[in-house]
Amino acid sequence: MLDMKERKKQLMTEYIAVTKTLINELGIEKVSIRKIAEKIGYNTATLYNYFENLDILLLYASLGYLKDYIAELKVKTKPISDPVLKYIRVYEVFNGFSFKNPDIYFNMFYGIYSEKLPKIIADYYEIFPEELGEKYHDDIDNMLKEGNIIRRDIEITKAIVNQGILSQKNTDFLIHTVTKVHAYYLYKVIIDRNIDIQKHSKEFMNFLVETLELMGVSIPDKKEIQDTQ
Repeated sequence: MLDMKERKKQLMTEYIAVTKTLINELGIEKVSIRKIAEKIGYNTATLYNYFENLDILLLYASLGYLKDYIAELKVKTKPISDPVLKYIRVYEVFNGFSFKNPDIYFNMFYGIYSEKLPKIIADYYEIFPEELGEKYHDDIDNMLKEGNIIRRDIEITKAIVNQGILSQKNTDFLIHTVTKVHAYYLYKVIIDRNIDIQKHSKEFMNFLVETLELMGVSIPDKKEIQDTQ
């Protein structure tokens, strides 16, 4: 017989799985408590025993969209040792997934409940540890476990500071500038469904590279970066 903790974990898993299915079928904006209750077979009030509200449950379920992103990120960053190139590649991969599912990613990292994401991520990967994959490079692993978009960039830029490429002060400026601009680019995809995503992503990557260069950072293999966009 399951104890209370195991029972809670089981029910949370059921709710997350059902909500993921509904997001895939209907889109995140059309998922409702009633539709979840109908599909899972519990009354509408039961959800509140395990989640604060529907928006919080949607955040849990949205994390499933990171699974393929995580897998590709590890493949694309594996051969890269240079911290600047790795930082750039992280954003290339992030664009590839976030611009294809802008509602999901914007709500996750920039939405009204995004401040709760650190705890949600910790809970989620306790339930679904396999979605993080095998242990990888510390900077990537630590980044993926962070729920705050600023903290994620801090983890992936630590080597830039440690190797003396940029000062901590300048790196902080870089992070806050880049994350704000990325939020704008992501929101633009939401409001313009006809936008050319490939061109839009290339514009952001050009901004990122040019910002690094303006800060005095030398970009190794710049042609290779341009060829992958």
